Amino acid sequence: MSMGDEERFACPKCGASVSKGDRFCKNCGTSLLEVSVPVLPEEKAEGGYERKSSLGQRFYKLLTAPSEAMEDIALAPDYGGVAVIIVIEAVLTVLSLVLGFQKIQFVGAYAQTILGFVSLILAIGSMISIGVIGLQWLIESVIIKYCCDSGSSWDFKVAASITGYAYIASIIMSILSGCISWFLMPSFTVDTSDLQMGMQAVNEYRAQLSWFMLVYSLPVSLVGLVWKSYLGGLGAHFGTKKRCSVGMGIAVFFILGLLGLLASFLFSNFAFSV
Repeated sequence: MSMGDEERFACPKCGASVSKGDRFCKNCGTSLLEVSVPVLPEEKAEGGYERKSSLGQRFYKLLTAPSEAMEDIALAPDYGGVAVIIVIEAVLTVLSLVLGFQKIQFVGAYAQTILGFVSLILAIGSMISIGVIGLQWLIESVIIKYCCDSGSSWDFKVAASITGYAYIASIIMSILSGCISWFLMPSFTVDTSDLQMGMQAVNEYRAQLSWFMLVYSLPVSLVGLVWKSYLGGLGAHFGTKKRCSVGMGIAVFFILGLLGLLASFLFSNFAFSV
């Protein structure tokens, strides 16, 4: 047996690693002639957790085995998967806007001008959407870190990773909501040659759209929020070494998500009214 393979033990006084043939601890000088305490497996593994799942496997397990997936994410956090999720969510946001505007037809003398303006707005929205979603993720991560800490002093990277990965629930529900919206959302035509009639059509459509969002989109969003909160609660539980209960984590994620959903709803109504 080579020196590197020699059986190691923990000093009973200071816990330093010593070999079987040592008579005294090289760290504190304690005699090792009578007592030799083996290093516990947990002490060997401390800080050495190995990631169990690849990015694709994590996404799959978030849908099929969420507890196992969130434990792996909490113990081996990363920003790569979070970046992928944020980009996908930003693309879906832009796509939903594009599909929504396809339900609106502009006719009349100023149709091309208004259509060009709308296209410009969509292009600008596409460029800033990733930044907005990224900023939302950072803010939520900071709040989650401090609200779910429970004395664990967990790292921000852990909180940010579980917050980002929990967004996969929002992605799935956004796809479902987009499909529902495309098939069920009413369409309308705006005559740009008659401003008064055009504004009347917009107001009528806004009323229909508000009712549609209340009946169809809001329930889907709430289901997604509950799902996201459950994933986040699991992650906070494992990330804080189980000091934060799953219920506490779910509550914090749900309240934050509910506030975000309300802000998004109010902003959408304001933007459409303008």
